[in-house]
Amino acid sequence: MHIEYRVTKDNDNQKVSQILKSRLKFSRGEIRRIKRCAGLMVNDQTVRLNALVKEGDLIRVNFQDDVAQPVIPQDIPLNILFEDEHILAVNKPFNMLVHPLSYHVLNTLANGVIYHWQQQGHNSKFRAVSRLDKDTSGAILIAKSSYSCHQLSEQMKNGLCQREYLAVVHNRVTMESGIIDLPIGRPDDDSLIFGVTDQGKEAVTHFTVIQRFASGSLVKLRLGTGRTHQIRVHMKHLGHSLMGDDLYGGSLDLILRQALHSWRLEFNHPVTKEKMQLEAPLPTDMTSLIHKLKNDGRELNCLDSQLRLE
Repeated sequence: MHIEYRVTKDNDNQKVSQILKSRLKFSRGEIRRIKRCAGLMVNDQTVRLNALVKEGDLIRVNFQDDVAQPVIPQDIPLNILFEDEHILAVNKPFNMLVHPLSYHVLNTLANGVIYHWQQQGHNSKFRAVSRLDKDTSGAILIAKSSYSCHQLSEQMKNGLCQREYLAVVHNRVTMESGIIDLPIGRPDDDSLIFGVTDQGKEAVTHFTVIQRFASGSLVKLRLGTGRTHQIRVHMKHLGHSLMGDDLYGGSLDLILRQALHSWRLEFNHPVTKEKMQLEAPLPTDMTSLIHKLKNDGRELNCLDSQLRLE
């Protein structure tokens, strides 16, 4: 993998290291790694970080493959939404961990991604930029290099990466839309669940009602922050636990996992800077749930006719 940058007039007679930091937004750690692996070239010639460049020169940074891979490769089918040499986006199924744990080393998304990459002749660490709970399905973004990971993480931190979810919640949400700005934390150190608490961290969730049913609502949610269980905690606090989310008061009568799906990701490509918009279709268990709720004959309204549920 590599990235290239054509030197502009503004960068004429500057050191390569200055351009890497100011223009390409490399972190200090990444610049040190480039120095160690001699992966820096100008006009196809290997150079040092302190080399001066002029307008029109072509800077090329070659990324070395990562060393020993701690994740066991495993042939797991992947529903790939997008892939190039810098990033991978996958539609993760529910009932799948993203990362291996000490007691769960196989059948995770990371196992399947590492196997997929090795079949391509590519060796890289698994770097998930976004996170999803085991039983949350949908789009997840993975970086193929430390540089791409850093760029995307900065977008996340600065609110430049938009993450939208679809959820089916209990009861009819009366407001058309709103912002939930309530801090989230553990009620106590030994608690396995999170809740709204004054001692928690800032958490912001934007929501819009898509469709109302007699006993539930289909809601679109956008994260302003990324706290653990944020959507689940915020919706429970409003009195609208997610269907299937028994950890936070939801019923398992119609679906056997929390009805939450990472539907859309919007971000700038870490290298090309192109505006990216990726959508992950709803899985069958959630479309079936929605159809069950619609077929009771008491559907109330639909605010977003563009949302495709089929």
